[in-house]
Amino acid sequence: MPDKLISEDTSEEIKSFPVSLLEESNEAKITYFKNYTVGHPLLMEAYQKTLDNIFSNSSQNIHFLYGPSGVGKTTIFKKLQRDIVQRMFSVLEKDKGRIPFAALEAPSSDTGSFDWKDFYIRLLEELKEIAIDYKVDYDDLFNNAEFESNFSDPNRKLRNALEKALRNRRLVTLIIDEGQHMMKMASGRKLRSQMDSIKSLASLSRTPILLIGTYELLQFTNLSGQLARRSDDVHFERYKIEKKGDMEKFENVLFMFQKNMPLEVTPDLVNYADYFYERSIGCIGILKDWLVKTLDMKLQKGNKSLLIDDFQEYSLSLDQCIKIIREAREGEMKLEDSEEKKNFLYSLLMANGKPVEDTEEEKIKKEEPQKQNEKQTNKPRGKNRRPGTRNPKRDKVGGKSEEVETKSVEEVG
Repeated sequence: MPDKLISEDTSEEIKSFPVSLLEESNEAKITYFKNYTVGHPLLMEAYQKTLDNIFSNSSQNIHFLYGPSGVGKTTIFKKLQRDIVQRMFSVLEKDKGRIPFAALEAPSSDTGSFDWKDFYIRLLEELKEIAIDYKVDYDDLFNNAEFESNFSDPNRKLRNALEKALRNRRLVTLIIDEGQHMMKMASGRKLRSQMDSIKSLASLSRTPILLIGTYELLQFTNLSGQLARRSDDVHFERYKIEKKGDMEKFENVLFMFQKNMPLEVTPDLVNYADYFYERSIGCIGILKDWLVKTLDMKLQKGNKSLLIDDFQEYSLSLDQCIKIIREAREGEMKLEDSEEKKNFLYSLLMANGKPVEDTEEEKIKKEEPQKQNEKQTNKPRGKNRRPGTRNPKRDKVGGKSEEVETKSVEEVG
């Protein structure tokens, strides 16, 4: 059953699930509710901005979509794939060799560093590229064999094959979900190298890249002024209780979920909106997962209706909510405009001699030599001794030391 994206419109009567669904299996009921998606205002706003960036004629070849964990980014990830195909259908009909997009999740590395070889292989598989294990780097093949072992990049043949495949297939975009996994590196300098690799892939393959992920992606966007200028960012926000109108919108989404839970007795969710907001921190993705899990577990037990106690049983704990909201607020604060930031900008524009804060790139450059110096400083060193002072060592057992022998010679003299 295909996913359904229902736009929120309170001016019309909200449709509920098909009544015939009550006669079907629990698995069918769960599948229906899993696939039921509300096109709420914040989701549609972030989605439309992202889609516009993909099809824009600007020179930007890197796009970012970031937001808190559980806000619903994966919903946009799936919807973009469907809508890009629909939008390009007439072009694809005429050009059978073209692929509209490639989409994959960046794999999380077991070693703590992002595995580019694994990523290239997965992407080539996504493009249905053949003979992946038999790719040849012809530039390397004709190079002097004497230097091959020292300077050959083991991933180069896969990278070249990927660039050619992307160019030949003429993708509208390459979509990478969980993009923050690509930042898993040992140092800040390597983090810059990661971003350079992504920019280079987009440039040489002539394929715009969309990175979707958490607020950790902000480290990528702030690496340099050049990247900030040549990238498009979309912030997918959560509903905030302090923002006027957000609680009303959250309650509308909750009501639409309430009407579409395939139960004989409609559950009462809206009257407990404050509790559902508290345990989802205003993220619709977290809310949806919570509702799906509760419905699934209770249908297996034969429940015909759900009470608030049933939802409390499967809610996130307070500690989990505190952890998620802290991470969300840290990311939001980095994006918020403040008088302090504005004054700092004006001080730079006016060139009044105030100290300038280092960019992320400059911080990385300064950190590396400092780390090297720390390593040198921490190395064990021998103690400084006066010239002529002998090093401490064991004297021969049963023999006389040099000092005693010297004294004996002097006495004899």
